[in-house]
Amino acid sequence: MLGDGAVGKTSLVKRYVDQTFSDSYIATIGANFKKKIINYDDRGITLKMLIGDLIGQQGYQQTQKANMRGAKGALILCDLTRPETRESIESYWIPLLKEVLGDAPSMIFLANKSDLVDMEDEELKSYRSELLSLSEKYNTKFFFTSAKTGDNVEHSFFDLGLLSLNQEPATYHSDELYHAKEDISSVEVLDLFKAQLYLELGGEEFVNPILQAQLPRAGIDVNNVPTVAQLEELNERIKEVELDFLGEKGANKYYFKRKSILTKLKG
Repeated sequence: MLGDGAVGKTSLVKRYVDQTFSDSYIATIGANFKKKIINYDDRGITLKMLIGDLIGQQGYQQTQKANMRGAKGALILCDLTRPETRESIESYWIPLLKEVLGDAPSMIFLANKSDLVDMEDEELKSYRSELLSLSEKYNTKFFFTSAKTGDNVEHSFFDLGLLSLNQEPATYHSDELYHAKEDISSVEVLDLFKAQLYLELGGEEFVNPILQAQLPRAGIDVNNVPTVAQLEELNERIKEVELDFLGEKGANKYYFKRKSILTKLKG
């Protein structure tokens, strides 16, 4: 668990391991460790995870390096109420990881304290775009998390565990998302559209309400097979949502990538 002081590392670990939350803040001195067993029943794997919650104040590099050694994965946090903590991910934490481990291990970026911000705020939309670019650069994903509500906490540790085992999580990753096989079904296209939104906008807790609003407007009922025309309409409506968060350039980028998926439909 990496990130600047007071971004919520300890709170996330307590939420995940102990299912508890406290608003009080006590700085971690050195590192705290917790154990958690994850069962990946569909893959026949049991993972014993040792979670190191490291001191976040910059300047304690020797302590941080000592506790990073041997790590198989990292959740790197920023605080949605403090934009400067996002900059630290790339300027401080990733270089430090690489210095200790050579190539950085599997990483997932977490934008924490989503319960304290307005997810529709214009400044947050810019923040989201920066996080998307960062996750694409390092071929990983990011989640909006909240130790208070539990949003995306389980997902974050679950997916990091799989990555640490050199196994892909069930959700798609940006490098493979738009390289769909030929002759896919319309249901598979809809699944790819949804997966892309999860990656792009930071997790299903935020994306699902968007989909619940846009699917009926495109005439799509998830209990029925969508038509090509419905999928094309959904693509248009998703673009309208993306314009608010990513601007015209970002929205057009994903709009045309989804159109490329539509060309691979059967028939």
